[in-house]
Amino acid sequence: MRDPMPSVEHRALVALKWASFAKLTGQVLSWASTLVVMRLLEPDAYGLMALVSVVISVLGNIAELGIGAAVVQARHVSRDDLARISGLIVVVNGVLFVALLLAAPLFALAYGEPSLTALVQVAAVQLPITAIATIQQALAQRELDFKWLAWIELTTIVATAATTLLLAWSGFGVWALVLGSVANALVRTALVLRRGFVWPSFRLAGVGSYLRIGGGVTIGRILWQVIYQTDVLIGASRLGSGPIGVYSVSLQLATLPLQKIMMTLNQIALPAVARLQDEPERLKRRMIDATRILTVLSVPALWGLAAVAPELVHVVLGPKWQGAILPIQFIALVAPLRMISATFATASIGVGRVGLDIRNNVQTAIVLPISFYIGTFWGVNGLAAAWLFAVPLLFALNVPVMARALAVGLGDIGRALARPVTAGLVMYLSVAAARLTLDVEPALRLVLLIGIGAAAYLGTLHCLQPAIWGELRALVRAAKS
Repeated sequence: MRDPMPSVEHRALVALKWASFAKLTGQVLSWASTLVVMRLLEPDAYGLMALVSVVISVLGNIAELGIGAAVVQARHVSRDDLARISGLIVVVNGVLFVALLLAAPLFALAYGEPSLTALVQVAAVQLPITAIATIQQALAQRELDFKWLAWIELTTIVATAATTLLLAWSGFGVWALVLGSVANALVRTALVLRRGFVWPSFRLAGVGSYLRIGGGVTIGRILWQVIYQTDVLIGASRLGSGPIGVYSVSLQLATLPLQKIMMTLNQIALPAVARLQDEPERLKRRMIDATRILTVLSVPALWGLAAVAPELVHVVLGPKWQGAILPIQFIALVAPLRMISATFATASIGVGRVGLDIRNNVQTAIVLPISFYIGTFWGVNGLAAAWLFAVPLLFALNVPVMARALAVGLGDIGRALARPVTAGLVMYLSVAAARLTLDVEPALRLVLLIGIGAAAYLGTLHCLQPAIWGELRALVRAAKS
């Protein structure tokens, strides 16, 4: 007889199935659109958009107050609490929206780019638009209703891609990117609100417990946002909008798989871990499983991207983006470590260890900006190469501490990483060797190198860890059941 109450793991797998379906389908469309837009726009446009994105993302995290995570993590939540939280979010977002309208000219002046004033002011409308959907989105995540969220995600991606591509094709330049991001907020919020709307109450008594969790999450997110975007802030001030546009596109291509996968996993992992926080042994096993499978999937995708970057840039983006090859390679090589670190950080929050997230971000705040500043002395390539030094160092500093909090041994993590990493090295070397022998036109060489790399990775992994295919099949069957 089927268990009438599915386990947390089963519900998380079903959620992962739907979220992955939406991400994969959406990203095929989004990637196609993004690559066309990159051919239409100049590096300067991406440099300006990178600066706008820094401001909006940092203030967006302040405006949300970490309340979404607090609602997901809470053991019990009442309707009155939700109304008061909604009221607080509306007030904070309104204040930040007005403040950003007034501060935009100062930001433009600081970077010597007058056009930033209007760009930032228009992009700022995302704050109040997104705010009114915060509670409903958090409730859907709390209930692991990712089938519904998956369709919202897919629809939003399609609408955003279509808007951005149409505007870029029509000659709107950087405004295509800005208005595309505004369209994203409008469509997502409209779809989320079909689930219902929590009317705000401005009696704020009783929200303190949510603010304690949310405040810690917010501090961690703000530190993370500021820290991980100091590359753009430092690079733009020292290198200019053109070079930082090349770097921004490199970063986008090299981390787009990371960002989308981690967004999906974190949305699912936080409520799942919160449900398992009173079962430490069970949580430990799931963290080890997640680390192993995440490495198996991320290494071929990201190291494979690094391996074929010269052909990919030449064939897909064109000559004006040739300067992006080395940055893509540098950033993609360390991206799997960032994904694993992010997974452990989310799990730490899920068990209520918000202080660890703040501690880790403080350390990161020291390492990354110094690395980026030094890197800019060697231009865009040096800025990207800073990731090669900083990410492994931060992994060594932060992951062991989070692992102890989750009762996961370092030996367990090492064993989860060893075989996929070995297979990834074989893949990378196979592609490099094959490139020396393939004297064919670039598009065909790109296809052949992808095939050779995939065969090398899959073959090596099968020899080293044949049981992994059974684990993956079991996950797929569990998600289908």
